[in-house]
Amino acid sequence: MDKNTRQSLIVRKDEVRLAKDLRKKSIEDALAYPAGTSREALEHTVLWTGAGYEVGVGKPGKETTRKRPNPNDMWPFVRKDSVFDARSASFSDIFHELEHIGKTSPHALELLGCLFARSALMLDHAVSPTGQVIYSPPKDILDEIKQFIPNMLGFPLEVALQYIEAIALNEDVKYQTNLNASGKPYGKSAGRPNNLLTCAHLIAVLLGKAGMVDFAYGFSQQRGVSALNPKRFAATFPMLVEPSADIVDIATEIEIPNR
Repeated sequence: MDKNTRQSLIVRKDEVRLAKDLRKKSIEDALAYPAGTSREALEHTVLWTGAGYEVGVGKPGKETTRKRPNPNDMWPFVRKDSVFDARSASFSDIFHELEHIGKTSPHALELLGCLFARSALMLDHAVSPTGQVIYSPPKDILDEIKQFIPNMLGFPLEVALQYIEAIALNEDVKYQTNLNASGKPYGKSAGRPNNLLTCAHLIAVLLGKAGMVDFAYGFSQQRGVSALNPKRFAATFPMLVEPSADIVDIATEIEIPNR
C-alpha cells in the first residue's frame, strides 16, 4: 500500500476535535427518527444505500419492551429487494468474523482495525447535502481490503461496514438515555467508542499486538466491553499515527478515560 493511501488513515488532533460535533448531531438526529406503534409495526429510516442494499434502523427496538425499557433503542437492519435480513449481529458474530478474516489476511484485518478506530471517533463521517450524518470510509482503503476480503458477515464489505456503523449509532443512542437522565449527555466513551474500540482491541490481539489477558480482563472492568485505549494506537495500529505525532496529546483530545 502506497504512502498516499496510508495518509487517509492518520488520526489528527484537529479532526478529532471537529468530529465531536458530528457525534452529537448523529445522536440527536437518531433520537428524532420516527417510531412505529409497536415491535410488529416498526418505522424504518434508511441511513445508507448501495450495492443493491439498504442499511438503516427501525424503531422501536427490542429494548423498549423490557421490564426496565430503553425508549430510544433501535433495530439496525440490512434490507435487499425489500427483504430484511433476519439476523441481529452480536459481538460474538463480529468477533468470529474478525477471527476468520485474520486467518485469511492479517493485512486486511489490520486495515479494518484502523477503520474501526477511526469510526469510533467519527473521523470518516460528514454531513450530507440533506443534512444527515453519513459514514464514508476512505475508498482507497476499502479497495485495498476488498482485494483480500470482498465480503464480511455475509454481505459485501461496504454493506457490512455500514451495518456495523448502524449498530454503533444505536449503541450511542441507547447509552445516552441513561447518561442524559443523570445530567451527563454524550458520554465520552459509552456507546459508539466503547463498541468499536472493543472490536479494534480484539483485532490487535489477533494480530499479536495486544495481550489476550488484558482484553479479557477489560470486560470485567468495563461492563461488557474492552475498549482499546487510544494511547495504544501507535503500538497496535501504527498506520493511524504519524511518526512525529504525540499520541498522548492526541489521546487527551479524544478524552476517553485511561484503562
